This record gives sequence, C-alpha cells and structure tokens, in this order.
Amino acid sequence: MRNSRKLSPEEEEFISTLVSSLPPVIARKEVKRYLGGMIASQTLCNADSAGVGPQVAYRVGRVVTYRTESLVRWIVERFGVVRLASLKTL
Repeated sequence: MRNSRKLSPEEEEFISTLVSSLPPVIARKEVKRYLGGMIASQTLCNADSAGVGPQVAYRVGRVVTYRTESLVRWIVERFGVVRLASLKTL
C-alpha cells in the first residue's frame, strides 16, 4: 500500500515478531504456507495488478517474490491487527 498509516505499538510488535521468524524473501505462491493462510496469493496478485500491493516486490523469471518485511507491513496496514484478550472476544 503506497500511503502508509501510523501503526499501533501492537501492530509494530506483530510485524517484528513475524518478520524475525520468516525468510527474508517469500514467493507469492508460498505466501499461504509461510503465513499460515493469513492471506491468499490471489489477493496479492489482484493488489499488484491494481498497483496497491506491497512496495518491495521482485520478478525472478515468472515468479513474483516479496521482501518479507514489506509483505507483512502491507498486510498489517491493509487489514490491521488486534491483540485478543481471550478467544471469547472472537
């Protein structure tokens, strides 16, 4: 997303935690596996086509890859993160 919003401290913590446990670059077709189904590769494909996808993406042959920090930050900016006090709040 090109116009970033100010992230909350819990969102910044989420990004930091997630990025530290993932490889530095993730292929679009592997996003679902690495992020536990958090986002579908087709969602990324659609966002990229509309020009509103993650800021740092690379094409390696026919494969689109994302710098992990850029990908996770885009997800958080677009969908938000809220820390749950308990699972009863779902």
